[in-house]
Amino acid sequence: MNQDASVDNDRDASRQAAPAPDAVAEQNKRRIVDFWRSGAHERGGSGLLGLEVEHQVVADDGRPVFYEPQDGIVGVREVLEGIADAFPEPILGADGDVIGRGGPAGEVTLEPAGQIEDSVAPHADVAKVMAGYDAFRAAVDPFLASHGAHLEAVGYSTCLKAADAVLIPKRRYHFMSDYFAALGTHAERMMRATASTQVSVDYYDEADAIRKMRVAAALTPVLSAMMDDVRVFEGEPNHLPLRRMYVWEDVDPARCGIQPGLFDAGYGFGRMAEWLLDTPPIFVTRPAADDPEGDGLRPTGSVTAREAYADAPMSEGDVEHLISMFWPHVRLKRVVEIRPADSAPRDAVAGYVALIKGLFYSEASLAAVEEAIGVRDGAWPLGDGDVEKAIASVQEHGLAAEVYGRTLSAWEELLLGLAGRALPEGEAALLGPLRAFAADKPWWEVR
Repeated sequence: MNQDASVDNDRDASRQAAPAPDAVAEQNKRRIVDFWRSGAHERGGSGLLGLEVEHQVVADDGRPVFYEPQDGIVGVREVLEGIADAFPEPILGADGDVIGRGGPAGEVTLEPAGQIEDSVAPHADVAKVMAGYDAFRAAVDPFLASHGAHLEAVGYSTCLKAADAVLIPKRRYHFMSDYFAALGTHAERMMRATASTQVSVDYYDEADAIRKMRVAAALTPVLSAMMDDVRVFEGEPNHLPLRRMYVWEDVDPARCGIQPGLFDAGYGFGRMAEWLLDTPPIFVTRPAADDPEGDGLRPTGSVTAREAYADAPMSEGDVEHLISMFWPHVRLKRVVEIRPADSAPRDAVAGYVALIKGLFYSEASLAAVEEAIGVRDGAWPLGDGDVEKAIASVQEHGLAAEVYGRTLSAWEELLLGLAGRALPEGEAALLGPLRAFAADKPWWEVR
């Protein structure tokens, strides 16, 4: 047999051995569903709280700080080196650059334009969560102060326009930037100038996960308003409530906002997995099955995840990556990740963590919120567009906005009251600074 014939036969055998795309797609759907099922915790457990806070890095003279040193200003890369004693484990990018550090208190990582995110190791007690955050600040703040810089915990950069920001050397962010540029949306501003506070809670099973996701999604306009903290937008004073949310609403409707059908009867992990598979993953993190030595980090453009992963079943890493390419108001990983809040001052963050605990780890609180929304016998009265309508109402009317039949201010008082009754006394006291922060929004210009 000649060499060319041998090669042809090998290719034929490979094609015959490859599973059918539909079979792989069904297997991938099962793997995504199984990933979520594996996150379920025993009912009645203590319930952990995860906290992630993103920060802008600013020179004391008001100039932005980027990954590399510029014009005599310290670079974020040097900040990561400077906190090595507290966070000794380096996190490397694909090209070997240090893009984060880990340690007992959690992980410090970088967002696209060098914003610094602290991911606190999860705890059941709010005090322990905040102790982890304080350990991060105790490491970072003195280093920055010694170099004439500081962190700003705000929802949008006060010192630059997004177009002037420089992406860090992380290939995924450049793939994302290229993908979003073709959409012509606010994605550039989202990636390069925003900062958020995210709190995660456990779930006990599929039904509990969907229930918590629905409650958190419905409360998006209220939670976002309470933690709204954008004083400056693109170099100008901001007067629009929920400005960071306004940016996120115009990033990519296919992967942001509310999961299609979330409030429908019978919605579950299967339908959510189909949503992921029917949307482009932007890029994948493994070589093609027919080129195992090829590039393991490849942009996929407008190809759906169903097609991008049709050559071989997804690994757990593939599932984690795919989920990370979606940014709804509430995201399911192996926790329910509640995402509407802006980055904010430390005491407001502590109160917000306490609020989430008092709402989502209390059956009485969850039931009361559902009743206030109008849930009856498990049937939700909301549709896909109702949350967005409520967000738009808050942006137009501020505290006087109507959200599902009651004012925003009434909703805030309801949530604070429910959480206060559900929390132990020490944690309930943390709600006071959050109440004050939520009420004091001088930058809102109600129209």
